[in-house]
Amino acid sequence: MTRAHRILASALFISLATHLLMLASAGSWWTPPAEEIPFPIEASLVPPPAKAEVVPAPAKPKPKAIQAAPVAPATAAPPAPSPVLESESVAAPEIAIPAAAAVAVAPLAPVIETPIPIPPPSPLPAPKPVVVEPALPPVLRNLPERLNLRYAVRAGDGGFNLGQAIYSWQRRDGHYILVSVAQATGLASLFVSGKLVQTSEGSITAHGLQPEQYWLSRGERRQDTARFDWGAGRLVQGNSGVALPAASQDVLSFPFHLAMTVDASATEWTLAVTNGRKLREYHFKNLGHEHLKFGEHEIDTLHLQGSRSGEGTLDVWLAPSRHWLPQRIRTLDQKGKVMVLSLEEAS
Repeated sequence: MTRAHRILASALFISLATHLLMLASAGSWWTPPAEEIPFPIEASLVPPPAKAEVVPAPAKPKPKAIQAAPVAPATAAPPAPSPVLESESVAAPEIAIPAAAAVAVAPLAPVIETPIPIPPPSPLPAPKPVVVEPALPPVLRNLPERLNLRYAVRAGDGGFNLGQAIYSWQRRDGHYILVSVAQATGLASLFVSGKLVQTSEGSITAHGLQPEQYWLSRGERRQDTARFDWGAGRLVQGNSGVALPAASQDVLSFPFHLAMTVDASATEWTLAVTNGRKLREYHFKNLGHEHLKFGEHEIDTLHLQGSRSGEGTLDVWLAPSRHWLPQRIRTLDQKGKVMVLSLEEAS
């Protein structure tokens, strides 16, 4: 045998030994032939088993805060179903979802809102005190269009007769004019000469008389004057001015203002009165009913008295049965001088 023949025989021997070892390690090397499959073969599609779903834990309620909405994790698309033959005895293997494919959504940590401190409101300014004017009585009655009244003038209560005063009253188109002319008579004319004239004129309003001008004159010379500036709320007396209270009157108009406005049930009120030199605020009281003699008759009157400490008093007696006209007017000045006017004639 040549060298070439020996090398070929060795290679065959090694190959045969290798195949024998492989067959031995594989167990039984002989497999019976498969059974004959009858024809025709029927096939149907069976859906794969349902995929296990990962249900996330219920999320805790989140505080009301502005947060970005969580993005849902992307899940891999399920594999396309493959047809399975009913004749196959081997069940389809379950597809295990790897842990990496299920993305666990961790609940977001609650956002704690830090409250924004609100500064306390600034205090409101203190309200200004409201000045309450004295209550004004309503108009209860109107005086006649024309009146002529004659009063006897006496010095003191029941004292010496000085003379007489003639009052003339007129009203027209919401305005009035009241003039008083006083003149000494009898023995008094020997000591007092001339005439004392007082004039008050103004408007008639829902609250009674509203004087606009007052003046007192002896002869041709005016001595005391007062101008009521209701728009500006000022009373000009001579060359000076003061604040003008509501419903202010002069010494000539105030009895007729009360005749128009007084309420018999009222007990107290205030009224400012000027004599052309000074404005004084009097505190009036209702002193009740009194009977006064008028000629041969007695009439019922309502006695009203206005007083001011150190400034004297103003008294008026009004007759309800005679248009509430003043039957008596009495003035007491700060020097103690008393002047009484008693009605003797009215027309």
